[in-house]
Amino acid sequence: MRKLFILSVFSVLAFACSNGRFGGEASFELKGNLDNAATTQLLFEELTTNNLIPLDTLTTDADGYFEISRKIETPGFYILRVDRSNFITLLIEPGEKVRIEGDANNLPLTYSVQGSKGSELLATLNSSHQESYQKIDSLAGVFREIQGEDNFLELRQEVDLAYTRAFEKQQQYVMDFIDANPNSLASIIALYQFFGNQVLLKESEHFEYFEKLSASLSEIYPDNKHVLDLKRRVNEWKRNEQQRMEVEQTLAVGNMAPEVVLPDPEGNNVALSSMRGKVVLLDFWAAWCNPCRLANPKLKVLYEKYQRQGFEIYGISLDRNREQWLQGIKEDKINWTQVSDLRFWNSPVVSLYNVEAIPFNILIDRDGRIMARGINMQQLEEILAQTFR
Repeated sequence: MRKLFILSVFSVLAFACSNGRFGGEASFELKGNLDNAATTQLLFEELTTNNLIPLDTLTTDADGYFEISRKIETPGFYILRVDRSNFITLLIEPGEKVRIEGDANNLPLTYSVQGSKGSELLATLNSSHQESYQKIDSLAGVFREIQGEDNFLELRQEVDLAYTRAFEKQQQYVMDFIDANPNSLASIIALYQFFGNQVLLKESEHFEYFEKLSASLSEIYPDNKHVLDLKRRVNEWKRNEQQRMEVEQTLAVGNMAPEVVLPDPEGNNVALSSMRGKVVLLDFWAAWCNPCRLANPKLKVLYEKYQRQGFEIYGISLDRNREQWLQGIKEDKINWTQVSDLRFWNSPVVSLYNVEAIPFNILIDRDGRIMARGINMQQLEEILAQTFR
């Protein structure tokens, strides 16, 4: 079985060397004709794993024609840009002769590409992506129109449902795209696609796509920087997930709550263990978090109701701005213990308690053991009523 695997990899490499994908530099050619682009400057950039690198500025002739030739060692992603929001993404391999046509006034919606299999795949992905954005714009327009209607809440549910269906359709398209093209670098672009301001695929929900794409591309492009970056992300997520599972075991109900020592607004360190002997709500929040701010008045009611019976709140803020944190405390009239290291999501307590979103609550008994985690306000109220009856 191992011999067959080695032979198959060797065959892939041999084929790659024969068509210029490996084995030294080779030039690619990019030519095109764009309508409405007489003597227009185009920016040609390389899309790396973390930024854009300007490579050249092209000026079309009077007929909108342009061309560029560069030597590259490995396949890569490139941006051909008319302006900030008017651009296309290309996947170019060494030795390819790529031809672009389109309208410079709206390049993403009008362009076609030939001579590059990877770029052609990205064009089909872009077409679906643009269609999705048009749906988002349409739904946003509908939402603006219905805001003054008497049955706004009912109509909003319909709009939300339409958005969810559009999101799920594009999500399925991306998964099908990756399944159909596991050996193409174009699938990396699909893997990281957004729908509005939401990512379509998340490691926490669709990790199998990240993992299998990394495995398939690593066999074909072992030294490609985009593949190496994907492999790094996959390995990092697996390590983090393993650590998270280990932390989850320590946070099981009945276990001792991990110690926390953080400064209060006056700069005095306050230990969570200093509240031993009381029922303590460990409340993760932030002044910038609207759901947290909405929860604070409800917490205040419970605090005033049960404080004399031995209920305390140890509020940990994930703020990064001291003034904003203090202003939030003042505006919400918070009179329970507040601490923060002002390190935002980089605070060590985030990983210590596996906090993934806020507000997030953990209830601790008088002995310092975990009673409940991730409870909502109604569940908290029920537990407190039973505890202090």
